[in-house]
Amino acid sequence: MAEWVFAAERYYVALAMKQPATLDLSRAQHAAAAGAVASRYLAIGTPRSLAVIGDGPLSIEAHATWFKPTDLRSTTGLPGTRQVPLAEALTADIVCIHEPLHIGPGQLRRGTHVNALAAVTIDPEVVLQRYDETTDLPALAAGLVDGRVLDELTLFALASRA
Repeated sequence: MAEWVFAAERYYVALAMKQPATLDLSRAQHAAAAGAVASRYLAIGTPRSLAVIGDGPLSIEAHATWFKPTDLRSTTGLPGTRQVPLAEALTADIVCIHEPLHIGPGQLRRGTHVNALAAVTIDPEVVLQRYDETTDLPALAAGLVDGRVLDELTLFALASRA
């Protein structure tokens, strides 16, 4: 488990409680940790699969803080993953996107949680619940708002990237 992921969660809770907070992580750690914290509250209870689109090996490490998916996929063949085409990556329970991407109708399956950690555009026909790092993640981490309700599609956007 990565202490830096716990530090990120504490940071978001402090923000929600209007307490002084700083987070000293690299850009890659920040993205991976924010995605993992979002997944903790927005993904299905016991995700079986995790996919990384693009170059995001830290997303796998960060998600291991709370999840133990048995099916690790990536579009780039990251170590410890099964290299898959984009279409298969988008069908995972949790999808971490680390490169610009457009998602259209029918590409995601019901119940998927997407972490948009790069510039991701979503076709307006895709119905999903959107959550933002700045406005939503602190409240989710602090337990001030509920996350996932059923098996809806959820999207977490890092800062203003989606």
